[in-house]
Amino acid sequence: MIRYTEKEMEYISEKSDVMRALVERFGYLETGTEEDIFSSLVTSIVGQMLSNKVANIIVGRLKDMLGELTPETVLARDADAIKSCGISGRKAEYIMDLARGVREGRYEFSNLEQQTDQEVIKYLMQIRGVGRWTAEMIAEFTMGCLDIFSYDDVALQNGIKKAHGYKTLSRRRFEGLRKKYTPCCSVASLYYYALNDEK
Repeated sequence: MIRYTEKEMEYISEKSDVMRALVERFGYLETGTEEDIFSSLVTSIVGQMLSNKVANIIVGRLKDMLGELTPETVLARDADAIKSCGISGRKAEYIMDLARGVREGRYEFSNLEQQTDQEVIKYLMQIRGVGRWTAEMIAEFTMGCLDIFSYDDVALQNGIKKAHGYKTLSRRRFEGLRKKYTPCCSVASLYYYALNDEK
């Protein structure tokens, strides 16, 4: 959940007329509910390469079976039980390994709030099944890191192209926008997402 104020809204508005128009158009954007890092990671692993609709159905089955998504509830079952919810064998292995890693102390999330945004991403990417995009989404939406701007996020790229009228979006152009909005890139991304989601 990204916590931001009018201060950040004003900051990004001053950086671009396009962003100013988006902020005026959408106002303050809600950013979802509180979730802990473990359950967010499990949900993200399940959802990789799936549509939101399918991922939500499978996560719903998993929650029905386990109750809360915690290392303890996951480890009370085996990989076959996890797979029975419609999860691939590889993803089930990732989820089991994540749960074991937390229980054994290989993964410790409580100290991440003292890390920089990039340190958080690097730490999360150590986890099997967690690539850069997944780590960035956890950092942004679960931990509320304020300076995430994910080049690998198709929705963000599409929102940027729509907002600025770009036919294509080069890495150089993307990095130019990142530089412009830092240290409030996550807040800027919310407005590009909102535009992309608008029908």
